[in-house]
Amino acid sequence: MKASIIIPCYNEEKDIKRNVIEKVLPFLKSSNIDYELILVNDGSKDNTEKEINSIEGVVPVSYTPNRGKGGAVAEGIRRASGDYVLFMDADLSTDLKDIITVNNLIDKYDMVIGSRHDKDSKLPQKQPLIRQFIGWCCRLLVNMKFHFHLKDTQCGFKAIKSDWAKFMVERQIVNDFAFDVEYLYIAKLNGLSIKSIGVTWKDDRGSTVRVGSSSKKFLKDMSKIKKNKKNYIKN
Repeated sequence: MKASIIIPCYNEEKDIKRNVIEKVLPFLKSSNIDYELILVNDGSKDNTEKEINSIEGVVPVSYTPNRGKGGAVAEGIRRASGDYVLFMDADLSTDLKDIITVNNLIDKYDMVIGSRHDKDSKLPQKQPLIRQFIGWCCRLLVNMKFHFHLKDTQCGFKAIKSDWAKFMVERQIVNDFAFDVEYLYIAKLNGLSIKSIGVTWKDDRGSTVRVGSSSKKFLKDMSKIKKNKKNYIKN
């Protein structure tokens, strides 16, 4: 199966080229996975567009203005030509070896999602306690509101069969961090099979996400998703 691997990028000029050339591409080439690598510049204010355009062997995508991570992933899915899509963070917080695990499982499931809280997860570098607490609260609220039974809905490492992924972006209304919840809700409503796998994950100490404002937006977006239920079901 061909993998369309999507990396959303926002203000990543310092690291994206080095990460892709020195880590991602060598790993993918050595793994014998059939792939395309799509780098999506999400309206960055720095030279991210120039950097991704200079990398050979990738599909660079750019647009303005900034839409949010969910918007970048959606744009990557629209451009994807593989049998399944896999999106991952530009900081490579999830170990690249977990791509092989996904590739070995995706033919059996509609979605394979990374989890930082499964029993076989490995976290060599954990988040600060305040972020751990907020993450715990987030998981509790999401599972209660959408009747999920998932240990981690927000890990930025997920794979979806392409036909379903393209259906999801047609119905997607959220472009910020709650887009993961939206995809999972669409999957649940349509009876898709979901496999959660423990991943090796390290905290990005350089994250610029503002916890307070992001949490408020996340709660508002959850309500929007819940109200949009009837539009998520495939006829």
